Amino acid sequence: MALLHPFQIMCKPVSGRCNLACEYCYYLHKPDLLYGGDIKPMTLEVLESYTKQYIKCQPFHVEFGWQGGEPTLAGLDFFRAAVEFQNKYKRPTQQINNALQTNGTTLTPEWCKFLKENNFLVGISLDGPPQWHDHFRLDHNGEGSFHRAWNGVELCREHGVEFNVLITLNSQNAPHAGEIYRYFANRGIEYVQFIPILERHPDGTPTDFSCTGEQYGDFLCETFELWATRDVGGISERLIDSVLHTMLNGRATLCCYSKRCANAHILEPNGDLYACDHFVFPEWKVGNILETPLRQLVQAPKLDEFAKLKTELPDVCKSCEYVQYCSGGCPKHHRPEIGTDSARYNHFCVGLKRFFEKAVPVLEQMVPYLKRGQTPPTAAELMNLKPAKAVQQAANTTVEPSRNRPCPCGSGLKYKRCCGKNDTDKK
Repeated sequence: MALLHPFQIMCKPVSGRCNLACEYCYYLHKPDLLYGGDIKPMTLEVLESYTKQYIKCQPFHVEFGWQGGEPTLAGLDFFRAAVEFQNKYKRPTQQINNALQTNGTTLTPEWCKFLKENNFLVGISLDGPPQWHDHFRLDHNGEGSFHRAWNGVELCREHGVEFNVLITLNSQNAPHAGEIYRYFANRGIEYVQFIPILERHPDGTPTDFSCTGEQYGDFLCETFELWATRDVGGISERLIDSVLHTMLNGRATLCCYSKRCANAHILEPNGDLYACDHFVFPEWKVGNILETPLRQLVQAPKLDEFAKLKTELPDVCKSCEYVQYCSGGCPKHHRPEIGTDSARYNHFCVGLKRFFEKAVPVLEQMVPYLKRGQTPPTAAELMNLKPAKAVQQAANTTVEPSRNRPCPCGSGLKYKRCCGKNDTDKK
């Protein structure tokens, strides 16, 4: 039996169906594009087949991801069935985790009780305080959604549900980095992700709501300064974690910054498998799991073709001193678009470079501490330590990380879900 590349699947049980109508959403119109609007929620037949095949393809840790649209519109009974199928087909040596990305507005006490009981990690989309969140994240009646989404955060807290916050950066909120970062940090949010928006008009030019490379750089640099000054060891930010993980382990934690794509796929409600969340187009459909075994699909030549979008770097990236940290970024962000003859570059390159120039020297000084399982000093404290002294100080003391704090490896997961898994299993 051929050895599989590691891969994950993000399942979209209701496709792009959503109770919100965010202006920048790239998935809202997928049902029309792919199926002429005629796509029904995932049936239990497809769910069971997917669960059985996916578990069979995985070794020890199986990560089920659920996204949309708004995946909770599939209903609580659907997710109860998903957990039942997982328990039915998992092998005794396997550990199964679930992650649910939601806009938070549909969460109820009943939902949160289920999520807690079944150890779901929940991502809630919030774009900052109401004045920024409600600019683009409106419902179908044109009403803002912030307060309903924040209610979802509070319900997760009340029921002990593990959650993080995903902030999409657009033309309106990106210029307000300090305000947005402090808003969440001061309200006890420990895990944040900043995702820049880039969507295009038919002629390939960015939409008005897209984040510019310069805005992205300003945002990253300002938030890094705040994090490095006050929140080291207290707040986990996705890009910072990825850079640290690359320094520690030689590879990024995010597919968009990895050396190779084609290992994070999308499953539509009818069983159609696509190469990537940002490339759910007819030309990148790999097949259907009800017609072709999943193991065969994830080894399809089409995915090798897709991987070349990443492995064949733009020329400007090949000589960049920071290429190890971003590997050219997500192919979706390359301009001109894939397939053109003009020289490609990453739309966010200028911003990423500014961030790496500012952050890498500081993060490199933190690595010796992380290798010892310690929380590094703040940037100001590091400036007062000579390099040799900093390394020696990190070597003198070993501190066991708290199970519920960010893992010292920089993965962005809690210690108990990452490097502490083995320790947890022994107890």
